[in-house]
Amino acid sequence: NRKFFGGSRVHPTRAGQGRMPHPMTTVLRGRPGIVGSRTTSSHAAPPPPLSSPKRRGSRCRSPPPRSFSSACSSLSRFGGTKEERGRGWPRPPASSSSSSSSAAASNKGFGLLEWAGGIFPQGAVVKTSKFAWKEMWKTMTRELAPQDEEGAYARPKDAFLTEEQDVPEGNLVLYTGNACPWCHRVHLAVKVLGLDQVVRTVLLEDDAEKASRGGWIIARRDVKRDPVFMAKDLREVYEGASPSYVGRCTAPLLLDGTQKRIVSNNSTNILRLLNRLAKVHRKEWGAVDLFPTEIKAEIEEMNEYLYSNLCNSVYQAGFSTTQEAHDRAASKVFLCLDDLEGKLAKQEYLMGSQVTAADLMAIPTLARFDAAYAVLFKCSKKRLRDYPNLTRYMRSMFELEGSFEVFDLQAATNSYYQQLFPLNPSGIVPFGPGWEELGIDASSGRTRVAPGSDEFKKRFYIIK
Repeated sequence: NRKFFGGSRVHPTRAGQGRMPHPMTTVLRGRPGIVGSRTTSSHAAPPPPLSSPKRRGSRCRSPPPRSFSSACSSLSRFGGTKEERGRGWPRPPASSSSSSSSAAASNKGFGLLEWAGGIFPQGAVVKTSKFAWKEMWKTMTRELAPQDEEGAYARPKDAFLTEEQDVPEGNLVLYTGNACPWCHRVHLAVKVLGLDQVVRTVLLEDDAEKASRGGWIIARRDVKRDPVFMAKDLREVYEGASPSYVGRCTAPLLLDGTQKRIVSNNSTNILRLLNRLAKVHRKEWGAVDLFPTEIKAEIEEMNEYLYSNLCNSVYQAGFSTTQEAHDRAASKVFLCLDDLEGKLAKQEYLMGSQVTAADLMAIPTLARFDAAYAVLFKCSKKRLRDYPNLTRYMRSMFELEGSFEVFDLQAATNSYYQQLFPLNPSGIVPFGPGWEELGIDASSGRTRVAPGSDEFKKRFYIIK
């Protein structure tokens, strides 16, 4: 384009014979692949000077002789390397205060915010990026946690329930995973009720990449650990026990190993079934009763309160896709924590001086609160450590033998931040807190309250 490149080509040593060459002409002549470019090869001779009629009154003056390198220097204000200029990518000038080594070490991604404005308005770049990211996040969150019309998490109902009187008395298999608080409460119940020899526990790991449906696989991918179906993941267990079932493959799951059928996949229902089993398989010192008859109605009412205002609400806060839904759920969580803090100022446990099913309902959520829910689920108004009575209460509950056996805090924290990827795409796990920061003694010399001990009998309702 003769107009763009300064019109007629004029030899730089011929003064006053036409237009001054455009600086870009000098640069492009030294670059291969450009029409009319001048090559440095020894086989190419410089083009002969072209003359043009001298214009009267021309204000152009002949430039002094220039080299290719000096022409490039004159274009340094355009920024970028020769290759970048050839691609037409603008680049802002480098800061004089930054060293070349630090610039080479930094990764600026596409550098959109550096060159936005010259090609695209920065506002459009930011707005488009935010919209695309948020829509993708909403879609993935809805896949992980179904939403209602207001953007609140709507937990699917459990499909399998069994009445207490219908529970099988032997060869039961419980599928449970460390990360899940619902699993935590039933696994802890197996320990405090002394049912280790009655209920076979199969440990699960949450890994959505390896699971065929849902997120649970048999721990260590050892098929021999599933004594019923030799399954590799929980989907195979559901399909083996209930071939017509269509839905989420959730844990905990209680299975009748003899008839190979599902007994229940509802944690509070499983608590009641296990409590009945403990009475059937009572020890010489008696049996623990998590639902004592005289206060059973109050326990059920407390369990419903804890589920609606703490255990499920904290998940609703974390999985909300609107600000209003999040604020509504988080508000319920902290009102409940304040209520429990006041209640525990007057008594040892939620229902009085002894442990009941209500305590097994609450403790899994409390144990995960500072490490996961306060950060990942954005329930950060207060930490559990800011509640002295709740902290003392949790310390007492973790003195029960088996408490650390059924719950690994660090493994659960890793799972929340690495497996719930729509909430934490980076997969980066926060630095703490651990048991020490939570005020819990996890050392080998900690206080242990063993089943059947005098202290144990003081802390539980015991049926002789």
